[in-house]
Amino acid sequence: MSTRFKRFKNIWLPVAMLALGAATSAQAAAVYNEGGSDVGELITTAAPVSGAGTIDAIRGTLGGGVDAADLFAIYLTAGTAFSATTTASGFTYNAFDTVLFLFDAAGKGLFANDDDGDFGGSQSTIANFIPSVSGLYYLAITGAGYTPVSGGAGIFPSLLGTTGNVAANAGAGPLTGWNSVTSEFGDYEIVLTGAQAAVPEPGSLLLVGAALGAAGLIRRRKAAPAAVNA
Repeated sequence: MSTRFKRFKNIWLPVAMLALGAATSAQAAAVYNEGGSDVGELITTAAPVSGAGTIDAIRGTLGGGVDAADLFAIYLTAGTAFSATTTASGFTYNAFDTVLFLFDAAGKGLFANDDDGDFGGSQSTIANFIPSVSGLYYLAITGAGYTPVSGGAGIFPSLLGTTGNVAANAGAGPLTGWNSVTSEFGDYEIVLTGAQAAVPEPGSLLLVGAALGAAGLIRRRKAAPAAVNA
């Protein structure tokens, strides 16, 4: 074994493994925090959820009044069941009457839920939605009484007293605003299944690239034929 290869193996191989481990660790950190910034309410101002692969939860803080919806862009895969719930969190989160809304890439309403019938109370669950198209979708959390509209018309029927996934009104247009006000606000956590980051973290991509690049150099070095002395 040449001195150069020994040095490469002893120094750069551990670096590659550390980079790959860091990338894997980043993928395991699957909670997206909105970080106290004012998340937008419209498709054009929605917060793209960033991360590495699967996103297990979104955490943030909802203000009340007339600016009481947080809208997030997530990536869903065709054929993979998606759910979002505020029932699966500890006492630190969701101490108010939540509502969840799901929109497609064009901002058209798909499903909403005000009260999860299985758990009772004022928490919400959109359950077992299986998209037929892979791509961006938009998930909104609001306080009860704050409703999405398209050109002034309600996108969803009244959610009062309903449970389960409530489909959008037939023929409803894309999201253009929100109606009414709400007195509900506070810290929230939305637990997700079947959701991925809309935007990969640049740091994760760099770490994975470094690890794969170093591993590739090692493979090429091992594959190189030994020099033959004349």
